[in-house]
Amino acid sequence: MQYLWKKLLIILFLNSIFFHQILATEINNTKLLILDKSSSSKYELEFSNTYQFRNLSFELVSCKNIEFDKYLDKAALIKISQNDNIFIGWFFKYTDELNMYSNKIYEISLTDC
Repeated sequence: MQYLWKKLLIILFLNSIFFHQILATEINNTKLLILDKSSSSKYELEFSNTYQFRNLSFELVSCKNIEFDKYLDKAALIKISQNDNIFIGWFFKYTDELNMYSNKIYEISLTDC
């Protein structure tokens, strides 16, 4: 009987790992919306690895769809380089207030992942 319980627990554990990997699918393409505060212009960037926009360099590290109970969001881990300043952080599509990047000229938000 213990053998069956152990087998059942192993199957349930492997099953939960498999479904967790399905729910957090990784995507290799992202779209950003950049607002230039100095000229009040909007730019939409779509890239998969790296992208150069004026003096900013973007590098996509990871992009994931997140599903947790009723919470659905898209998140991208992006590296932003400007001269000697380097920022590495998560950008969220629906919870924009969690985006921590601040710049005097540009406001950056995730539009798709």
